[in-house]
Amino acid sequence: MAAESPLSIADRSACVTAQVRQSRLSLCSTGYRLQSVDSPTSTLVLRFDGQVFTETGSKVEDQQIVVVHAVVGIFKLEQHSYVLAVTDSHLQGTICGKDIYEVSGVCALPLDYDSGKIVFQELLQEQTTTASGDKSTAVPRKSYSTGDVAGLAAAQLENSSRVDMNDDLTGEAGFRWLSPQISRMFRPSKDSLVSGTEDGATGSSTPQTEREGSAVVETSSGVRKTSTSLERMERRVVEEIARVFSTSGMFYAFDYDLTRSLQAKDRQVIDGVSEPLACIADRDYWFNWHIQQPLLTGGGLAWALPLVQGSVQIGRCQISKDDVVQISVVSRRNWRRIGMRYERRGADTNGNVANFVETEQILELESKQESGQHVDVGAHPTHIASFVQTRGSMPFLWTQTGAGLHPAAVVAGTDDSNAATCAQHLQHEISRVGRQVLVSLVEHGGREAAVGTAYAGVVGRCVASEMVDARMVRYVPWDFHHETRGMRYENVQQLVEQLRGEISGMGYYWHAGNAPLTTQHGIFRVNCMDCLDRTNVVQSAIARAVFNEQLVRLGVHAAPELGLAAHPGLEPTLNRLWANNGDYISRQYAGTSAMKGDFTRTGRRNFGGMVNDATYSLARLWINTFRDYFSQAVLDFLVGNHAAAAVFRTLIDLRSREPDQVRQMASARETAVRTSVAIVVRDGERVQLACVVQSPMALDSLKIAAAADSVLILTDAAVYVCSYCDRQQKVSEFLRIGLSVLARVQYGAYITDTRTPQCLDPSRNHGVVLSFALAPDHHSSSPGYEFESSLAATQPFVSSADGEKLHFIACKVATEAQVVMQHTPDDAESAAQPTLKDSEQPALVRLTRLENQAPDLLTECLCSAMLSLKLAHGDPSSQFITDAPIISVAAAKQSKTLVEKMTTRLHSALWI
Repeated sequence: MAAESPLSIADRSACVTAQVRQSRLSLCSTGYRLQSVDSPTSTLVLRFDGQVFTETGSKVEDQQIVVVHAVVGIFKLEQHSYVLAVTDSHLQGTICGKDIYEVSGVCALPLDYDSGKIVFQELLQEQTTTASGDKSTAVPRKSYSTGDVAGLAAAQLENSSRVDMNDDLTGEAGFRWLSPQISRMFRPSKDSLVSGTEDGATGSSTPQTEREGSAVVETSSGVRKTSTSLERMERRVVEEIARVFSTSGMFYAFDYDLTRSLQAKDRQVIDGVSEPLACIADRDYWFNWHIQQPLLTGGGLAWALPLVQGSVQIGRCQISKDDVVQISVVSRRNWRRIGMRYERRGADTNGNVANFVETEQILELESKQESGQHVDVGAHPTHIASFVQTRGSMPFLWTQTGAGLHPAAVVAGTDDSNAATCAQHLQHEISRVGRQVLVSLVEHGGREAAVGTAYAGVVGRCVASEMVDARMVRYVPWDFHHETRGMRYENVQQLVEQLRGEISGMGYYWHAGNAPLTTQHGIFRVNCMDCLDRTNVVQSAIARAVFNEQLVRLGVHAAPELGLAAHPGLEPTLNRLWANNGDYISRQYAGTSAMKGDFTRTGRRNFGGMVNDATYSLARLWINTFRDYFSQAVLDFLVGNHAAAAVFRTLIDLRSREPDQVRQMASARETAVRTSVAIVVRDGERVQLACVVQSPMALDSLKIAAAADSVLILTDAAVYVCSYCDRQQKVSEFLRIGLSVLARVQYGAYITDTRTPQCLDPSRNHGVVLSFALAPDHHSSSPGYEFESSLAATQPFVSSADGEKLHFIACKVATEAQVVMQHTPDDAESAAQPTLKDSEQPALVRLTRLENQAPDLLTECLCSAMLSLKLAHGDPSSQFITDAPIISVAAAKQSKTLVEKMTTRLHSALWI
């Protein structure tokens, strides 16, 4: 969890060029070229084949050019890879004389000539329209994937501006959780003009496509059939990514490191930044770090611009005839456990917590010069002071589902695991910023009491067991709702007075001249349940007390006993900055502005503010139910927690997954394989391959009713198929087929779900069918096979070449979190022994190379191993291995009932 820069010390020596500020984007037959505006001889090349490199040479003038502000990153979905570029931004203000910008428009450019050309022409048209000053026909800044001609046409008709951060659920933005099909219901007159032209052009870098329902298959000629539903899903993902970067508070600067506080930067406060920000940025707050890896590894260091999600609020105030002060409130959101309100709570096993935000209040004072003239505040400030606080979810394992207005929170981990997680989080923060004053604002009774009490117990356990130095932690519980009941929000000042000693002892960072005069020692870590509304009120109150102390220390306070009220306009300015800061963070985590904002803005609570809070509660319930699961999946994809396939799956499951769910699943499946081998494999048999499958666990059936895991084990004497109960960690039933009676093995496409294009891809959905002879009077003691539990024979459906009746059992290879194991190969001496005793059983090892292969390749390996073992037991028939679909795409669709078809179509209309 240690804060780290993306580059090693050796790599930093290569940071000799300055940060690229703007680039001229051009399109050529092989890719995109981004030519630096400041240094026209430097060019970043992004090829359609995925190569990224830089060129140094003469300036290119003979191409159509689009000016982009920054390259956000490069990401790959199912059909295309995309370059995400900032096409519009606005100046938020200056800090220490450096310009700070907020992103207001992005564009996703497909890494494909035909599709990219359409989007590029849109950008050209927009730039030309903007330059001419005619905004009546301007195309809104949206992102269209795979050359979406219909989307572009609809956009030209809409003439809608970008979504404003002040709009929570109004206008088109309020319905972005719906699919384009349902959104059209609200604007039929526009979309009806382009209906029937929804499918975009296909890329020249892939073979020409054909359409066949929603299937994604490889034909014998190698032509890939595309999927209309896949295109719609990919378009939704791209649009959500564009929304995240254009309307979710993304900030950047070209020569100021927003990822670190002034105290962390120290000398750079005065010296400035002369190298690319990628060389010095704190990775924990560099939101687009993951999707900028192609630039960092491909030589595009100067184009890799860190974006910070959070808030930057800047205001000025004349506090005296000779003094002007600028106040900045900068919040930077940690992406390690990024997410939405009910989708991400508490901490993960690495100690990263949800909604962890570092907020820095910066004071810049400029006094009157000898000439009697003021210089711009921030250009050369006489004094700079900053004070940092953090907020974050309670650092242990707990969850809270989004069902209802007031869902109950549940402690998920054990006492030991929660203490270890909390200690890991606190140790990291202590090493980073010093002593932690933990201010908990959760209720001491009611629905919040369970987790609030658990938090106090976890911190106490960490200190008692010396997992954390007791001198470096102080826990301060303060029931906000109880203390301010009856709209007595002025009681927040009582908490500030209670913390007055901590405030004075903690201090703040103060820089004057060429050196820091004081530094901050320790930090306030404030939390409530969401770390939004109550937290923002308390943090603003603490920051106001520190600000008053700073003015006194600087000697410019007119009347210290009156506080900030002594300077007209100063307190309203500070309140406004903190209220806006709370709104930004709240929208990023909960989807609406912050509650209790009236008190933060005015210092008073009123009835109108209570009505607004009730409205926001209902809006949050709506957003949590219908949009957050998809937004969460996209955020996890952007920061590298999930692959693109997981995002697409979210549109079907309507729920997101924890970032470490695949790792936990793989760990559980490894336990399943080991346990199954230990229970069912006979003494002396050596495991050749064992993997995770799904199986009907019934003879002569292909229908998999549930997605429960089974284990397929191939030994040198038999094949085992085991049904494993993860909760009880035992094998509930199994089937053993001796290799001597194994008559036929069929492998091929095994389509059991038709709801997503990924489910219809044969390479991802593969399995095997094991056919074997079964005597009429079978019983569990038969030497060739064994039955336990509910496995029973039905009427055989297939005959062998000699007329013998055969039965079969089907297995579908797991598509993710696969675990493949085998016994370690023995040496020559042990190989000469005919059998092995129990004490001499070799160890099971994982075959990671096979685990990372596609399911179709894994089934081929299984069939190859079975053929080799069968040859060792005798001469198999010529049809022993058969390559044919088990359930084809067409068969899977035909087998769907009318209800299933109607459900799928309704789901697609609503969400895809």
